[in-house]
Amino acid sequence: MKWIDKLFEIENAFCNDRECNDIFFNAMKEAFFFHYENNDIYRKICDMENFDFNSVGGVDELYKIPHIIVDAFKWYDFLSIDRSQVVSTLTSSGTSGQKSHISWDAKSKERQGLMREKIMASYGYISDKKVNYLMFSYSPEVSEGKGAAYAHIMYSGFAPQNEKFFAIDADENGMPKFFSDKVIEKLKDFSEESFPLRVIGFPAFIYETLLEMERLSLKLDFGEQSLIIIGGGWKTAQNRSIPFEQFAELTKKHLGIDGSRIVDIYGFVEHGVPYMTCKNHRFHIPVFSKVFIRKPGTLEVLKEGERGLIHVLTPYNYAQPTISVLATDYGVLHSNCTCGITGQYLELKGRAGMKKHKGCAISASELLKANRR
Repeated sequence: MKWIDKLFEIENAFCNDRECNDIFFNAMKEAFFFHYENNDIYRKICDMENFDFNSVGGVDELYKIPHIIVDAFKWYDFLSIDRSQVVSTLTSSGTSGQKSHISWDAKSKERQGLMREKIMASYGYISDKKVNYLMFSYSPEVSEGKGAAYAHIMYSGFAPQNEKFFAIDADENGMPKFFSDKVIEKLKDFSEESFPLRVIGFPAFIYETLLEMERLSLKLDFGEQSLIIIGGGWKTAQNRSIPFEQFAELTKKHLGIDGSRIVDIYGFVEHGVPYMTCKNHRFHIPVFSKVFIRKPGTLEVLKEGERGLIHVLTPYNYAQPTISVLATDYGVLHSNCTCGITGQYLELKGRAGMKKHKGCAISASELLKANRR
């Protein structure tokens, strides 16, 4: 049996014992040699670095695997398989700018879904009770293959659906529009039903709705079984940061949903691994990936508590060598979260560089500005 298969048989998404680490290491080795043997560009990168996998002494030395910087996926396909085997391609950017194109073969797409499912299960967020979904995301009619839109839809599959409403849908000209007035009315309708509510999508749009509810003095209570799953940048349309504590206070006041039931997700389509927060709002690193922090300029591997560029590794995707990717985000690694999950968690420290990477959430937030014109 392949090591990659053994990795995705692990039920506890946050397993951190020696056996799980050994399985991850061997899955990485297996994936590395697949890409090295089947991808000319990646093989040349490794040869230029004189990389020999035998120099990697264990999980803590996987940073030695040559990386590809995230923005390179905007310009190159890097396919390690025949194009006929590609079953899905997602893009990372919004309405403009050069897009990353990330492809999956059937097995890689299946593994990506398994990661999400096992992480949700390990946090206890899978339910068999019907819920109403309020999607602060692009509807299928206007999603245009955006990675964030795909992920948001996938997170609406972990509890049976009573009804699903999209806040961003096509206007009379077929263009994406945030329908804030319809969202308020739909929330009122949902509040008259007995189903829990699952709110999924970009936090900027949820925040905008909460501020409107504040203005209207509208207070609803969806109960302790409801859940908010957010993915995207924590910025308003004015590019101001949204403090989590303020966001949580508003969700409790106007939706009756406690801050411990707010799940934040960090990730990017070029890497594909979702990092989800625990009850302490910390991004725990699942068994399907490894994270290092690198010093800008020298790429020295930094210790826990030191701020640097985020370097992420995962073996799941055999279609492209996303096995080792250097992100354009800053982060810090920590351990010993009091939630009870062992292993490391990631603290985000913003984006590197002077110019923002134009991702789905940033492009989506432009719709909020358009709504105010």
